[in-house]
Amino acid sequence: MLLVARKKALTWPAAVHSNVVSPSTSAHLLSPSRKRDRNPLSSPRPSLTALPLQPVRPVRSLNGLWNFAFLGDIELESFDPSQRHEWERLPVPSAFDVLPAYAGKRGAAVYETTFDVPAHQPARIEFGAVSMWGRVYIDGVLCHEQRCGFAQFSILLPTSASTRRTLTVLVDNRFDAKRLPMHEEKFDFYQYGGILRDVTCHLLPVTGLFLDRVQVTPLAGYASGEISLALTLSTTPKEAQIVAIQFDDEPAQQHSLTAALTTLTPHVPSPRVWSPQSPHLHRVRVVLLDRNGHPLDDLTTRFGLRRIEVRNGQLQLNGDRLILRGYNRHEWHPHYGPCTPLLQMVNDLQMLRDLDCNFVRGSHYPQDARFLDLCDELGFLVFEENLGWQQDRNVLNNPDYRRDHASSLLAMVYASYNHPCIILRGFLNEAESDQPASRAIYEESAALLRQHDPSRLVTYATDRLPNGKPDLNLDLVDLISINLYPGWYGCEGVEDPLTLIAPCMDKMVRLVDEMGFGEKPVFFSEIGAEGLYGWHDPHHDFFSEEYQAAYLATACTKALSLDRCCGIALWQFCDIRTYGKGKSLMRPRTFNNKGTVDEYRRPKLAYAAVKKIFSEK
Repeated sequence: MLLVARKKALTWPAAVHSNVVSPSTSAHLLSPSRKRDRNPLSSPRPSLTALPLQPVRPVRSLNGLWNFAFLGDIELESFDPSQRHEWERLPVPSAFDVLPAYAGKRGAAVYETTFDVPAHQPARIEFGAVSMWGRVYIDGVLCHEQRCGFAQFSILLPTSASTRRTLTVLVDNRFDAKRLPMHEEKFDFYQYGGILRDVTCHLLPVTGLFLDRVQVTPLAGYASGEISLALTLSTTPKEAQIVAIQFDDEPAQQHSLTAALTTLTPHVPSPRVWSPQSPHLHRVRVVLLDRNGHPLDDLTTRFGLRRIEVRNGQLQLNGDRLILRGYNRHEWHPHYGPCTPLLQMVNDLQMLRDLDCNFVRGSHYPQDARFLDLCDELGFLVFEENLGWQQDRNVLNNPDYRRDHASSLLAMVYASYNHPCIILRGFLNEAESDQPASRAIYEESAALLRQHDPSRLVTYATDRLPNGKPDLNLDLVDLISINLYPGWYGCEGVEDPLTLIAPCMDKMVRLVDEMGFGEKPVFFSEIGAEGLYGWHDPHHDFFSEEYQAAYLATACTKALSLDRCCGIALWQFCDIRTYGKGKSLMRPRTFNNKGTVDEYRRPKLAYAAVKKIFSEK
């Protein structure tokens, strides 16, 4: 039986309304103490779960219980946002099909909530992720269509004389190659539907001029505090716009902006370098000021002073050789699907720290901002990549796919630009990079990353070389990431499959050098074997915990002994749900069981084996 719910509007406190409508009355919000005239821009320490911060700009979370209705197999173009439904209540964020009532169901669903903003008030609604496909309506008017289920996006709220606004989100988790080319049913991880990440409403200055982005790029002199600070405004100011810039708790400095994009090169006072051993974070606050010095808008973000580069065939962080030890990790738990709570993220990182890891590959989609915040805080290094898994040449040449891929790649860059934990950016995991038809999208993607994010290295994970195929695009990357599974796939008839691992790794290094890429480090970005939790086989055969432990120990020992290798990322941290029905015959339980811990984070024998080797190395 469905619960019929009454809608309750989210309202803004009166102080927030006056803060926006009358900027002159909001100056007191800059500092908890008005006696601090020497440093009127004293800013609070940013919260882990709310970055970037805007203490002057009112920001309201729209998370909570929303009206929800599962519509099933409907024609999307027939959807009418004014239509009434027999609502039930579901939390946002969440995946609706992780719940027993909708488990395994594919179809459209609609979410709805109401909230209040002042009349004629400019505002922006920001979505962390809507999956797999979505349309956003404000007061019944279509404002945005989203075609990547993990990309962050925002929409400007149409102004209205009404204070009560209705936000409707139509989602669809059905696969459709024409409408939704970025999502394919073959992906080796289950793809859910719903509003997966946070939804917030930002009230903007009535002038329409606001801070859109603040991006911090460490420069060559990062150790002495040298950075590039790019400030993007919503539009070109009609006259010189004054901004105040404050680092940490130091006095603020004023600058004049005359363009929509301005790049400054200030020095961070009292600089401290960020590294896994000492993950020191600085913060910068930028405030738009009116002619009287009153704040109109602001943004606070954290950043780290560090440099990642390839030099003399080595991966280096802050001038020292870097060896990556870690795991591929999906954002997943059987109770929450891809919407894991913050506590679960902390649990996962604590287990990775116990394994003596310094690295996480966020496979295979842009990461939750909260997870990146934690990696910044705890000193984990991250490989973040765009949504993708084994795209073939037909998909890679599809203009709609290339458009959506570029759009979500750019959204990923903008969303996570200031996170020092991210050292690698990638795309198109295990796509057909051996095909000449793939060249265009690989060139486009690498160029886009280098243009919009010059402080990170570019790579992509290839499985072509281990499968005896050429890779035609390795010249485009800074380091060569190889996914390989010797001793697991394709080893039928081999007496001792573990003996295949070391020779295969040696061969990969040799092939890379023979291709003329000896100056590029080799990174083993995936390797692993399935082990079923609790399955102990006296034969130590496939799917036993014993075989998996021996497999990962062999792989880690060999990879970390190779001078040309800059590290290893085991596949994978925890067991995850994957595709179902007949496709899952090679996936017991319809899970990819290659986790070193199971889906409930219970360690397998491989846990102790990996920990021993990583700790020794």
